[in-house]
Amino acid sequence: MFGYSFLFGQDTTLYLHAVDVVDSLRHLYTEKVPTIRRAQILELQAEDIGQLAQKIAGVQVKSYGGLGGLKTLSVRGLGSQHATILVDGFSLQNAQTGQINLGALQSENIESMQLVIGGQKNELVPASAQVSGSSLYVETFENSSTQKRNRVRFASKIGSFGQRDSYLAFNQNTKSLQWSVYGKLRHANGEYAYTIPNGQSAYAGIRENNAFRDMQTGLSMAWRLHKHGKLTLQLRREAIDQELPGAIILYSQTGSQTLKTSSSSFQSSYLHTFSKISVRFFTSLTSSNLRYSDSTFLNASGILESRYLNELFQGGVSARYALREKLSLFVSSEQQYSALQTSVSGFGAPQRWHNFSLVGVNYAKGKQRYTGQLSTQVISENSAATHQVKTTRINPFFQVESTIQRAKFHVLLTGYFRNSLRMPTFNELYYTTIGAPQLKPETANQFSVGFFISPSSKTRVAMRKHTFLWNNRTNIFRNEVQNKIVSLPTKNLFIWSTQNVGSVRIFGLETSTDFQYFITEKWQIQSTLNYTLQNALDQSSIHSPTYGHQIAYLPKHSYNADISVRRNTIGVRWSTFGNSLRYALNENIPSNAVAAFGVSDLAIFGTITRKQHVFRIQFSVKNMFNSSYSIIRYYVMPGRNYLLTFNYALD
Repeated sequence: MFGYSFLFGQDTTLYLHAVDVVDSLRHLYTEKVPTIRRAQILELQAEDIGQLAQKIAGVQVKSYGGLGGLKTLSVRGLGSQHATILVDGFSLQNAQTGQINLGALQSENIESMQLVIGGQKNELVPASAQVSGSSLYVETFENSSTQKRNRVRFASKIGSFGQRDSYLAFNQNTKSLQWSVYGKLRHANGEYAYTIPNGQSAYAGIRENNAFRDMQTGLSMAWRLHKHGKLTLQLRREAIDQELPGAIILYSQTGSQTLKTSSSSFQSSYLHTFSKISVRFFTSLTSSNLRYSDSTFLNASGILESRYLNELFQGGVSARYALREKLSLFVSSEQQYSALQTSVSGFGAPQRWHNFSLVGVNYAKGKQRYTGQLSTQVISENSAATHQVKTTRINPFFQVESTIQRAKFHVLLTGYFRNSLRMPTFNELYYTTIGAPQLKPETANQFSVGFFISPSSKTRVAMRKHTFLWNNRTNIFRNEVQNKIVSLPTKNLFIWSTQNVGSVRIFGLETSTDFQYFITEKWQIQSTLNYTLQNALDQSSIHSPTYGHQIAYLPKHSYNADISVRRNTIGVRWSTFGNSLRYALNENIPSNAVAAFGVSDLAIFGTITRKQHVFRIQFSVKNMFNSSYSIIRYYVMPGRNYLLTFNYALD
């Protein structure tokens, strides 16, 4: 993404001294969950969180076309509504679409990003995150803990397709208050060349109606009220003005649809820690406006315009109590209220109350650790278009972890079972042209076993010639999904088709390996490799033409490889990722096939440190072999493009 290639939240620079290097990277080889930290983020130079997330094994990011385009998350074959995105301890929600657009989440301010599947790493996060199938934890610069008094971050990008991107943040830390303010502005014309196959030949064109402009700003304040209490307040404002490119159909690329969105949010939390009890109260209020326009719509007025106001309130409390040194209890309750108002007739002005409550226990005995959790979800929904609907679910979770310690390495074995629920979104239920009020909630039974292996702490010594650090994470998983909700774009990224698939069985494997080799004290090689297998098969009815077929847009095979070579503060990085053949519909026939692809990027970077000032510059060639590909059929991705980034940090 960008940045200052030296930070891991410590006071040391990354490449200057032998001990600093190992200290900064030590956690990379002991972290039991997939983690992307600052040094990697700097080199990847992703435009958004979506491009970071696709570097994690088990994750599929559906990208609907290049810069500013919609990007949604899928973990182990489950849709994005089974995953929670937590930014600085607050969960992101959107009751209207149900999907958090990763393409609209900036990467410039990220200190770390972790994917947690199974038991949560923090029982004080909102209950909705603790009962979801997986959670993506994001820690930002603005809210990271520090002992530094003043810190500054600045990033600027210039790239192909008219891309301009600037980010500036300031953080100050006093005895009782830490506060920060940031702003980001990004725009591009989005006019990139593409090529798509047409029989034995190919058709080339320029992507049109694809410009965008977005703005983000925010203020964060954290007071240390006394020895045991901390109050945090956050204000965020986002606005996006973008054109919506339609599906590329041969020789036809008409369309002038636009989408304008703006949202404001206020978040607060109070954390109080006693000798054995930790309690966190939190609230979050978000108001989002969306306006969709189509100036070529064939009606009497010659234009279609739809406006939406989505309001969401979240409030709750989470607590953890240490009964004994190795036994703790945790409880959590969260209430969500969401309402949608629109200018569209027949939508029904839906309102939804959603309560999450849970009780759990953590117990450690010897080298084993047990986690159990029982949660409930109670949903009450009203709409003028339908009668009142009430849904109640009980979701159990159980996890076992066991450690094997040897002289040269240690292994963490993990197994768990989780049941999760995904409610249909307002758009899926009520939107007048595609809404399906008969949609059923989606439920999933998730099973997983795996291991994490890394060198023992005795082997992780200060850097010297030929030091080798490594780890491996491997998991086998099975998800049994009932009434899986499948949504596919049709005319454009605002008009979708949605249906339930009665029964889906997902079996897969994910494996990732990190390693770093110090050739000399100045030269080092670092690499991350991962592979994911997903068999997501329709098991609804043996008489169905799609029985035993792979669910739409889930590749059976996906991979990622990153390797960097550095000499002190100068280096080069090569990255590649790809997917196997997918199908645009649930029926796996040749006419629905979406071709496999692989995309490679190359970057050259350098860092200069002058006391507390760090300057970094990087030049990247993305899609360096100019591959023609689509992740979603007819939503073509950019060809070869270039990006120049400059980053400055004051610590």
